[in-house]
Amino acid sequence: MASDVASGPRVTAELPSVDALWLDTLQRICTRAAHELKGALNGVSVNLEVVRSRSERSSSPASSVAKFASSATDQLGTVIAMTDALLSLARPSREPVDIGAVIRRLDVLLAPAARTDGRRLELKGAIDEIGVTSAIGNAARMVLGASLLVAIDASSDVECDVRSAASAVVRIECRDGTTPAIEADVIAVAAEQGIALRAESSVISISFPR
Repeated sequence: MASDVASGPRVTAELPSVDALWLDTLQRICTRAAHELKGALNGVSVNLEVVRSRSERSSSPASSVAKFASSATDQLGTVIAMTDALLSLARPSREPVDIGAVIRRLDVLLAPAARTDGRRLELKGAIDEIGVTSAIGNAARMVLGASLLVAIDASSDVECDVRSAASAVVRIECRDGTTPAIEADVIAVAAEQGIALRAESSVISISFPR
């Protein structure tokens, strides 16, 4: 049976601010992404050192460094993508906020770490066509980031789906049937910002105001 997540336990103390919750969420995202970002940087460094050392040998053909140069290029692409996503999320949000762009940036940072842990985070549907929301930027970022984090913690197979761009509804599904638990503060602050969280079996549904 479907149930409003927002009807769960309400905190009695004063609610934290949107910015405080977003900062906490961003720190958790950075913790997840740090190992993968460092690994990619290290890969670039190691492969470029091989290219440098071999290129100094007059007897070494160019083909001997090709695969190392290619690996360095691929890893540098990963570093650039993750750094761009991180910087975009760390900067003040442009409003109205593009929901799909936020999801893409979160995926760039969270999906590699999930794969390393033997988990899967996959985006599906009309992610890039969902458009903007009237909710403040940090509220949208916080709700999406916190929901993806708890889903990845709970499940080894997570899909983030937008089935109808017109409705501004994001579905995060735990494909193995587990039901993630969203923090009470996230639920309450989201509701204050007009963002509706709804749980149905193993799916978190996030409905953004237009």
